[in-house]
Amino acid sequence: MKHAVVHAPAFSALRLDFELGEAILAQPGSMQAMTPGFDVEVRMGMQMSGRRGLLGGMRSMFGGESLFTVLYRSKREAQHLMLAPEQMGEIRMVEVAADAGLVLARGAFLAATPSLSLALQYGGIHGMLATRGLFFLRTEGAGTLFMSSYGGLVEQQLGPDERFVVDNRNIVCFSQGMTFESVMLTKSLKSSFFSGEGFTVRFNGPGRLIWQTRARPTIGWLRGLLQTVT
Repeated sequence: MKHAVVHAPAFSALRLDFELGEAILAQPGSMQAMTPGFDVEVRMGMQMSGRRGLLGGMRSMFGGESLFTVLYRSKREAQHLMLAPEQMGEIRMVEVAADAGLVLARGAFLAATPSLSLALQYGGIHGMLATRGLFFLRTEGAGTLFMSSYGGLVEQQLGPDERFVVDNRNIVCFSQGMTFESVMLTKSLKSSFFSGEGFTVRFNGPGRLIWQTRARPTIGWLRGLLQTVT
């Protein structure tokens, strides 16, 4: 399967070219256009094989993604599919190794190849403050991941004991096993509220960190909940 990111950087879309039998798992609603030679299957959750169903769907929902995902499998040669996220920004392809997995913040997942699965990882109160949710999505296995952002994507490789601070609305993904902590830039909640600088996240190297140059607009908790199940 070949890929190309078109209309970048602001209005990025992903073109995937398939040979017979090749497949991709994508976020629902991300398909823009395609040739007619695909079998399309709606699945619960985000795993291509193995555990799925209602539990997998609920896991995805708690991770901030849709309750459903869509499997596109080519049933003919020379087929292509166009995908794009809802937000304007960058799309990036990342090769994920089994021994160097990633943790994704909500909204970062666009598509993945069959060998890569996403599982739920409980983040606790630190996770809630870091990415506005109690759960992360953690990669399992090896494969190709396509992630999207609001704005551009910036990647940084932190060395041992190196620290870096990111606003909690700008986090896209980071290395599994990388430690982090939620911190306030100001000395009080009042100062934080009026300055617009709320909770930030301080990452501790070594590890890989990818963040976006724009913060997704706040949509309210009720609308956000409804979006996870539609």
